[in-house]
Amino acid sequence: MNCNDLKTGQTLVCERCGLELKVINECTSDSCAMGCAGDMDCCGEPMKLKE
Repeated sequence: MNCNDLKTGQTLVCERCGLELKVINECTSDSCAMGCAGDMDCCGEPMKLKE
């Protein structure tokens, strides 16, 4: 999951270690979008949206 795709209130989770990251402010500016390259990962695996 790329940070450009995340919305406020969503939570990413690492299925391997259980780390969770909650989106407080979503990426809305061009300068932020430039820093979002590739999937967000943890423990060497892509993080997934928590259901």
